[in-house]
Amino acid sequence: MSAQPGDGADTRVFHVHGGAAPGSNYKKLFTDNVVITSKYSFTPWSLNFIIWKNLFTQFQRLANLYFLLVATLQLLPYGLSPTGRYTTILPLTLVLMTTLAKDAYEDWKRHVRDREVNAQDVKAWRGNAWTTIEWSEMLVGEIVKVESSVSGGNFPADLILLESSDNQGICNIETANLDGETNLKMRTAFTEPPDCTHLPKFNAARPHEYKGTMSCELPNKDLYKFEGTLIRGPGPKDRFPIGTDAMLLRGSKLGGSTKWIIGLAVYTGKQTKLVRNQQEARYKKSTLELATNKQILYVFSFLLVLVVASAVGLAISTATSMGGHWYLASGDLNPYEQFGLGLATFLILFNNLIPISLYVSMELVKIVQAKLMNWDLEMYYEPSDTPAEARTSSVNEELGQIQSIFSDKTGTLTCNIMDFMKFSVGTHAYGSGVTEIARATAEREGRTLVDPRPSDLKMVKGFCFYDERVSDMAGDGKTWNWMQGEQAQEIGYFLKHLAVCHTVVTNITDDGLSEYTAASPDDVCLVTGVKYLGVEFVSRDAVETVLNVHSPGGRVTEERWKLLEVFEFSSDRKRMSIITRDPSGKLRLLCKGADSIIFELLAPPKDDRERHLRGLTFEYLKQFGSDGLRTLCIAEAVLDEQEYAKWQPIYRDAAEAVGKRDEKLAAAAAMMEKNLTLLGTTAIEDKLQEGVAATIEVLRTAGVNVWVLTGDKEETAINIGFACALLNQQMEIFKFGDLPGAEKARIAAKLREFSDMAKSLRQRNPNHDIGCVIQGNTLLGITGEDAPDVNRELFLELTACCKSVVCCRVSPGQKAEVVRLIKTHLKQVTLSIGDGANDVAMINEAHVGIGISGLEGLQAARASDYSIGQFRYLQRLLLIHGRWSYKRVSRVILYSFYKNMLLYLTQFWYCLFNFFTGQSLYDRWSLSGFNVAFAAFPVLAVGVFDRDIEPERILSLGQFPELYDEGRTGQCFNFLAFWGWSLTAIMQSAVCFFIPMLSLGDGIDSNEGGAVDMFWLGATAYTSVVWVVTLKSALITTSWTWVNHLTTWGSVFMWYVFLLVYGHAWTSPLGIGPEWYRIYEIIFADPKHYFVVIITVSTALFRDYAWMFAEGVFKPTLLHIVRAWEAMKRDEYLQDFNYNLMKRVHPHVLPRPRIKDKKKRRKAAPEGAPPGGPAPPPAGGTWAPGPAKEEEGSLSSPLIPQGAEDNPRVGYQQQGYADQGYHHAPHHPHYYSQRAGSYGHPVAPDPYGYPYQHGPPGAYDQSFRPHFPAPPPPGPWHGHGLHTGYAFSHGEAGDQIQLMASRIPHNAGAESIRWAPGYRPMHGHSVRPATIMSSSQMTGDPQSPQRSPYVDERVSRVSSPQSPYHPLHPSSARYHI
Repeated sequence: MSAQPGDGADTRVFHVHGGAAPGSNYKKLFTDNVVITSKYSFTPWSLNFIIWKNLFTQFQRLANLYFLLVATLQLLPYGLSPTGRYTTILPLTLVLMTTLAKDAYEDWKRHVRDREVNAQDVKAWRGNAWTTIEWSEMLVGEIVKVESSVSGGNFPADLILLESSDNQGICNIETANLDGETNLKMRTAFTEPPDCTHLPKFNAARPHEYKGTMSCELPNKDLYKFEGTLIRGPGPKDRFPIGTDAMLLRGSKLGGSTKWIIGLAVYTGKQTKLVRNQQEARYKKSTLELATNKQILYVFSFLLVLVVASAVGLAISTATSMGGHWYLASGDLNPYEQFGLGLATFLILFNNLIPISLYVSMELVKIVQAKLMNWDLEMYYEPSDTPAEARTSSVNEELGQIQSIFSDKTGTLTCNIMDFMKFSVGTHAYGSGVTEIARATAEREGRTLVDPRPSDLKMVKGFCFYDERVSDMAGDGKTWNWMQGEQAQEIGYFLKHLAVCHTVVTNITDDGLSEYTAASPDDVCLVTGVKYLGVEFVSRDAVETVLNVHSPGGRVTEERWKLLEVFEFSSDRKRMSIITRDPSGKLRLLCKGADSIIFELLAPPKDDRERHLRGLTFEYLKQFGSDGLRTLCIAEAVLDEQEYAKWQPIYRDAAEAVGKRDEKLAAAAAMMEKNLTLLGTTAIEDKLQEGVAATIEVLRTAGVNVWVLTGDKEETAINIGFACALLNQQMEIFKFGDLPGAEKARIAAKLREFSDMAKSLRQRNPNHDIGCVIQGNTLLGITGEDAPDVNRELFLELTACCKSVVCCRVSPGQKAEVVRLIKTHLKQVTLSIGDGANDVAMINEAHVGIGISGLEGLQAARASDYSIGQFRYLQRLLLIHGRWSYKRVSRVILYSFYKNMLLYLTQFWYCLFNFFTGQSLYDRWSLSGFNVAFAAFPVLAVGVFDRDIEPERILSLGQFPELYDEGRTGQCFNFLAFWGWSLTAIMQSAVCFFIPMLSLGDGIDSNEGGAVDMFWLGATAYTSVVWVVTLKSALITTSWTWVNHLTTWGSVFMWYVFLLVYGHAWTSPLGIGPEWYRIYEIIFADPKHYFVVIITVSTALFRDYAWMFAEGVFKPTLLHIVRAWEAMKRDEYLQDFNYNLMKRVHPHVLPRPRIKDKKKRRKAAPEGAPPGGPAPPPAGGTWAPGPAKEEEGSLSSPLIPQGAEDNPRVGYQQQGYADQGYHHAPHHPHYYSQRAGSYGHPVAPDPYGYPYQHGPPGAYDQSFRPHFPAPPPPGPWHGHGLHTGYAFSHGEAGDQIQLMASRIPHNAGAESIRWAPGYRPMHGHSVRPATIMSSSQMTGDPQSPQRSPYVDERVSRVSSPQSPYHPLHPSSARYHI
């Protein structure tokens, strides 16, 4: 009690009422409760004054220091500057002040928010009364009262809960502003044990009577940990531990039915956990910015070469008396002295080879790009009102360069909305239904799964269980058949276990209904599930849990379970336990957790029955995991009273420990969590989010490697990998199995074996699809601290060959280690995406961090660079915004250097004619205006608005995700690209100087008859430069908006306005610009000026236009052709185009062949037909599927959508499909005219004798031509005769192919009959199977003009099944184990 207050080496000590005690010095000992989030001060004498601090920050950029050096040299009174004294300092000041103004405005808004927060009211116990004070006046040790009606119920500091409006001292709080979690959390007021009768309890009416000393840990940022001890007296029984269950943190507020609380202030102001977690936004340097900095060093080296060469030229000219020009009076000058002065002069003259506006331009462009991401409605998730948010703009362009994505599973790929689906008790498993994962697994294996649940089953949120042995949810929902079953007692106790062992809080809504909330959605799902099975969780406080247990006949019994201890779940423990006393008085430990943990804690089996039970349970877990369900094992132990009594002091000591309390508590809990009895398991479904599979497939097609890092079992992870298209049937999959991390030699041997196989596969086929599945236990032998380097190197060799990797059973720390390994050693640009606090380490480790604003809170979103509402938005964020940002920022950088090199190298060429005297060719203020007016704005418009293609051209597999390669492989900005632009600038600078020089150097003024002077030459050359750089910006602009037109042509207009206005500046009060006084009157009146400018600009840009034309015509890329076809589509020469057409017409531009599943995902399946399986045969028919022989190159058959039976063409149009029977994909209108034959449908003899006529799309009647406006191509059709038609849409291996039978009776219009595997023939016709043949087999002549250009020869290697209803089953993926 006599400990001195203050912060020691390890602990903080203070007295209750310490801050409010008269004469206390707590204001000096502890920080006040003023919170300042602003960065700058607006007080001039403060060290944080905005001008001093902001300028200090800006001058940490080397470029700004460089320009400050140049400006200083210009200001020296030695006549060193040929461009005036202020031409650098003024633009530099403008750049610095622009940044300062932006920072000042943002900081002013923080000041306003700080004042509002610090001025909020709270009641404090002072002078034996509740007194209203401002938050800023609070001190450590004060007792305060927070009311829900005052200041929104927000807590002003970190408090220990002493009392609440609830009789049991329960307080419900909302922590959304603290950790982003929207569910209510429960806190329990600290109170002395019931047997502590010698000390007065806290009394809200007399808080001053409550005395004590608090000893706790020092202020820290851990939101989920607090270790403190309240010392009420000198004896050992007067010390009481306090943990997180009694902590109320600043940033959270009162919620639910709690009206008020009274708390003790522990941490205030900047020492609260909230403020300690509010780190300044991290400034990440993107790969592009780092590459730019490297190029700046090269340019600076080039600048030094020019400076030294020019200074040497000046020294030589001085030594030779300026070539005999006596009037220059150079004879008295020292060449060595002139060399030294020349270094400074030429550094000033050429200083802007490094553009002064580069960083400002990049920052402005990135800020607007980030705003455009925020405003993109295509990335707005309406159900949760969540828009995309760019939390930083510094790595926008990095989004367009991603090479590897690392994704969490739960809440990221899945919805994190749990449904109670199955469970097992003893030797019996209960529950039915088919999950999405199981359905995908069955389809992959060619099996049929039928959901046995009735179609009228009433589904409720969190509960989709159906089993007639347990309940009758299809009826009144109150019939529980398990109560009359043979396992009634076991199931009843199992359900009670689930209703007691959890962290769920009951909240009463405004409608008077109760709802469950918890930090874990799994807990809510389980408690909801048992509620609908007859055991309802009612409430819980610090003492007991109340259940309503239903019995047959509608009788309800209330049960109260005494709550003694709670051992909460953690990622290290992977289990949760409670010690409770059941209604009969028996002491029990209830435990639930991961199977890998629970099985280790079980008591040794007593007999064969227990061994059989565990074996069955293990099989149930394996089956549940294969179905993609989240599983938990449920166990218990009946505790001995004496053992529990001996254990309590150990647990109390651990709870009172200040320092490593969590570790000590976990060790104490483990002493009781042993010799458990297995009760059963639970299985809940977490569905995949919408569009996950399509997104991953598109990203993989774009060349991005995708990793999934999850804590699930291997079977679950693999099945989810197939369901979300991460893994596929054509993939070689390397599985490590459960190799312990300690067996490093075995791991190395397996890594070497797999690595050699992967490299061999890559050598045979560089595009071979390879995947890898590895467990966290094995990763310990690869990424662990004591792992040998050879394991790490072999793992990197293997993963470098893989397009997909699944890491299962991994911890949060291992996730970050894997990301770091790939980022550091493979030098790949990485992206991590997750939704929970366990993903923060991985998100912070990657180049780009993406947070999902999901049900697990906003921890991941707040730690991320960008946040989105759903995983599918990642596709648009990367392929659209990322790609555009990369291309735009690349052009801003390249153009900024280009335009400055072009202008300032003309100064160097002029030095060749003025004996290197350093005389400037241009007026000083025209030079200053170049980077801030005449050439600044066009590139900003390009950087913000330029769009080279329409978004839909890259967002689907039917289009061109391969276009993302430009950023992924760094094509737009690299050493060659940078110096290619630089060489262009050097060449064009020579053109812009020498053509005017040679044309006007010896010319005569046509108006006054005088010689053309230096200023006329300079104005003409400058005008040429302005036109060249402006038209260059127009040349690199791929999409024109009114902003582009305004900035492009406005820049030229601004230059001519400048000439007119500046021509009179000398006679103005400014008295500047005597050299160009009324120069416009001379040059504008002389035709030679216009002629020279036109010739100069045309010559300078001829190479650019010629190069672009030649590249597009003679060596086109995929982007060239896509843009050309888009232009044709806009001009209505082309209806549409897609990947298949590109593969037929221009296969050489595709960067790599695609790897597709042999089995395509279906759009829909007929009722009663299994996914991927056959439909029922027509009435009266039979179905006898035969084996399908398949080889490499087998083709899949997507189903025709339902609803097209009556009118197939209308049905297609309504469902958004092209008329696949006649033109599956639109084609180039000139493509047909280049073909000597027909459309080329392969045909085979028709045993039924139906007349079929085959021809090109649009060649039938007008009713069949709405999709294709072009006239039918010339060439013969298949003759009117007996054919069975198969309309293929480009039959290369693995590509989409549509099997159909098209019937067009002679002169009967466009009636058609179509069928595909899994669908019955329409209009009552039946079609016998026929062998799929190549076009040469069909025509009998390989060179026949009737040969189909759309069917690959490998189609002939596929035999059709013996029945038209039998699907072509794909072979399974090959596993290497």
